[in-house]
Order: sequence, then C-alpha cells, then structure tokens
Amino acid sequence: MNYALNLKPSDQLALPRQDVRALLSAGDGAAALLYLQLAEGGEMSAQALCRTLHWSAGALSAAEETLTRLGLLGERREVQETAPSAPERACPAYSRADLLQALEGGGEFAALRRAVGEKLNKVLTEKDDAILLGLYDYLGLPADVIFLLTGHCIQRAERRYGEHRRPTLRQIEKEGYRWARLGLMTQELAVEYLKEYARKQTMLPSMMAALRLGGREPVARELEFLERWMEWGFSDEAVAQAYEQTVFKCGKFEWRYCNGILRDWDKKGLHTPEEIAAGDKPPRAARTQDRPARRGASQEDQEQAREKERAAAVQESVAWMKEYLKETEEP
Repeated sequence: MNYALNLKPSDQLALPRQDVRALLSAGDGAAALLYLQLAEGGEMSAQALCRTLHWSAGALSAAEETLTRLGLLGERREVQETAPSAPERACPAYSRADLLQALEGGGEFAALRRAVGEKLNKVLTEKDDAILLGLYDYLGLPADVIFLLTGHCIQRAERRYGEHRRPTLRQIEKEGYRWARLGLMTQELAVEYLKEYARKQTMLPSMMAALRLGGREPVARELEFLERWMEWGFSDEAVAQAYEQTVFKCGKFEWRYCNGILRDWDKKGLHTPEEIAAGDKPPRAARTQDRPARRGASQEDQEQAREKERAAAVQESVAWMKEYLKETEEP
C-alpha cells in the first residue's frame, strides 16, 4: 500500500495554507509529521514510512486516520511490497548446493546458524537452514537482527505456552517478514522496537481489565486499538474512565466509540485521570442547571428559565453525541 498527498508536483515545497490550518486545528503532531514526510518525499509505502520515521505500524495507522479525516491524504494504491507477506511463495527455493555455499568458510551465516540452533536448543534441519537463509539472504535482515528476532519469538512462545517452549523456524520466519515490513533492518531499530514491545506487554493485562475483558489475550483488531491508546499516552485508569463513558452513552462497550472519546481527550491534551476530570467538563447548559434563580423573579419565570436551560442542555448534548458518532464512523 502506497501513501500520497493531494499535492501538485513542484520543485518548491509550498504547502496550502488551508492544509496547514487543518493540521494546526487537529493538534495531532504525528499527523503533521506524516504530512511533512509525504510532502517532501512524495508517494511512499507503509514500510518506507515506518523505517524513515522510526514508527510502528500502529503509529502510522493513527496518523493516517487523522489525515484521512481531514481530507489531506490522497487515495492509496495497492502495490507489491518489497517484503511480501507470503514468504513461502516469494522466497527462492534454496538448493542443497546453495546452503553448502552459504555455510562454507565459516562466515557470518555459519556463525548465525550455530547461534540460532543453540538458542532454540535443536539441530537445524536442511529445511530450517533454507528458512534462515531466506531471512538473511532474501530479506536482507542482518545477523544480529535475526538473533534478536529469534530471542523475541522464544519469549513470546514461553509466555503463551509455558517455560522451555520453543517456536518453529516457520514461526520465526513469519515474524521476520513482519519486522522487514516495519523497517527493523538495524540492531538499533530492533532494540528500540523490543523495548517498546516490552513496555506495551506489561500494560496490556491492566488495559484489558479496565475494559472488563478479563485475563484473555487481545485479538489482532483489539490490539491495534490498545497500542494506539498507549502511544497516545493513556494509562489503564484513563481507559477505564473512557470505558465507563462509552457504556453510559451506548449501553454496552463499543471499541470505536471508546476510541473517539480517547482521541478527543488526546486532542485536548488530557491524559491522566486528574487532567480529564479538570478539563472534560459537561455541557455548559447542564452546568448552569442548578444555578440559583434571579432575585425577585416569580415562580413562573423561574420555571420558564429552568425549562429553557434544560432544552439548551439537551440540544448541546445531542450535538456532542453527533460529533462523537461522526468521529467513530469507519473511514
């Protein structure tokens, strides 16, 4: 998938004033950065953007959502990725001679093969060697990145299936293609990704508990929302407040509606429970509902004034509701 802006080609980087105003009013720094990168670099793939901006796929998705909502992102084109998501169809079929050539001389690939075998506590088969060579030769992942990738997959397998469980080379290959699509092609980028991944993993259980979803693992679509909220800087306490508002308004939990509430708080710079309590005020008319009546006013006048305030409160609440529903609609 390639991303591009609705801008005319030019040697001068001239930005439409209306676009700049829209970005400023949105208050989304990541969306502004994505806009500038596309304005300067032209049409780019998701993989190239993540690599250039040092972003995760979730961060790109959140910024893309803002630009789409503002009408600044052009129509995306389907393109063939540099690193296809179906490795078994894209990676060349390495022959035994290819494997022997890669292993001869005791070079870097031979050292990598020994290290991966030791880490997995197994003797690699010829099929395993072909998968490992595909990551190293076809995808172009450096040996130190593949070693980090292997350790990451081992930790995931142990967390999910128990101690001493080991992933297969096919599972490591699948995650390796994902790393390539995210642009994790250096040890530095891979280490930063693993740090962020570990941070999110420690937060996921409390996030799921805040949403009353128990101790189960989130599915892929749920994980996208959760990672986005963590990137926005929300804690599980803030997510719990958004959950309560969502259930109060919708009668049940809705992921997109909850996302709209948190997105609104993020735009206002409200991320902690204290900031939310201080900054997310109820509609104006609702706050004035209990205001003392003017002195000297008759009982009838007072009742009419209260009725007007109630009507204004209803209208403002309806407008607020429509705005949330508009924001939570699928793009």
